[in-house]
Amino acid sequence: MKKIIIFLLLLTTSSVFSQRIQFEIKNDSIGNTFSLRTLTNKVLELVVIKEDNFKVDVNFEEGYYFLKKEDYSVPLYLKPSDEFTISFDVNNFYNTLAFSGKNGNLNSYLLSKKEGFINEWGNLNTFYKRNFYEGTEDDYLKRLDELYKGYYGILFSGTLDESFVNEEMKNLQYAYYLDILKFEDAKKHYEYTDNITVSKSFLEPLNHLHFDNALFYEKYPSYKKLSVLKWKKSIESLGDYLKMEDALNSIRTKPLKQGVLEGLYHEMSKDKPEITRTYFKLIKTYAEHKELLTKAKEKYDEIKGEEAAKNLERFNYRNIHGEVVKLSEFKGNYIFISAWASWCKKCVKEFKKVERLQETFSEESVVFVGVSLDKQEDFEKWRTTVKEKNLNSVGEQLFFKGNKSKFIQSYDISGIPGYFILSLKGKKLEYNAGSISVKKIEKLLEKELSINK
Repeated sequence: MKKIIIFLLLLTTSSVFSQRIQFEIKNDSIGNTFSLRTLTNKVLELVVIKEDNFKVDVNFEEGYYFLKKEDYSVPLYLKPSDEFTISFDVNNFYNTLAFSGKNGNLNSYLLSKKEGFINEWGNLNTFYKRNFYEGTEDDYLKRLDELYKGYYGILFSGTLDESFVNEEMKNLQYAYYLDILKFEDAKKHYEYTDNITVSKSFLEPLNHLHFDNALFYEKYPSYKKLSVLKWKKSIESLGDYLKMEDALNSIRTKPLKQGVLEGLYHEMSKDKPEITRTYFKLIKTYAEHKELLTKAKEKYDEIKGEEAAKNLERFNYRNIHGEVVKLSEFKGNYIFISAWASWCKKCVKEFKKVERLQETFSEESVVFVGVSLDKQEDFEKWRTTVKEKNLNSVGEQLFFKGNKSKFIQSYDISGIPGYFILSLKGKKLEYNAGSISVKKIEKLLEKELSINK
């Protein structure tokens, strides 16, 4: 039975810094956690929800922070001697999130800036609602000016602390530039059919900004988002992995570099398999946080699984009779694929090992397929080699047909002879460029077959 949990989080470090925050949380379970973090995503405190009230001592200087719970993120501004309450229902997080008590109005103001991004399901969007982006650049700027007049009106109402007002003025400036930079992406997101490419004059206010400032990145939430988006868009426009890598490594602020990688993670998509592989490679190489690497790997594996199933239908080849054969015809079996070429003597010799494997698994749901990467004009040469070496007895021999580079990229083939095994659903389980290890493959297939019996 989930409980309503009310507990005190007492943050006391000295007579100078002391914040007391009370949490009122509905529909969460004992043992669940959330964290208080800096803008650079450093965890200051991992808080475990307990049945009884408890205290945690942390050193918070005045400034912006955020509370992160699972996929939810809450902006906070903490001052010395703060005493306020944060309440929310886990089942409807953003719609129920509220602040009250001493200096709770600072954080209520920060929360109000998120309201335009909350959709009808209570989740947080990247963009404002669709109609905010209708029309021309001038139309958008007028709406933006009205929105920010409202923010500044609250800011100078006299109800907020002076030191917070001074910091938030700078934060709002970067937020405004961020909204300008997001306009084109928002148009694409909402699938507007008008001209969505923005003019140089529209982006001109950004020209005087420096997007690699370590101090500002750690201090202002909007500068953090702005600089991450600017670098991410620059890297995305390059296309080539090596150019992307150079651009990423040119970022001097380490937390910013990690923030950009986080941004690339969010762009990983089953609709963009090739660019997803590139982004994952960058994350795998340069991510310093295990949390990001784990999330990226899980997402990449999921996308690869979906792409693998598509590839079975996507690729077709000719056999020695010139008949077209699809990989999908072998679906429901483990598929051992030998990537080779008729001119590769080592490739031909390795088929002796494939023959041994074929004999071992002759009664199992394992099929053996050879896919030649010979040039299109060498079809007859390939067919002659298959016949003379009796390779057709070692599974189905197929001649490549189509875009060779797409086949190589889809299965990450780095050289021939190359051997890989596809699962029952077409997912690549094992790959090796070079000699076959018969014992290793036997062990892998026996394990897979035992799981699926």
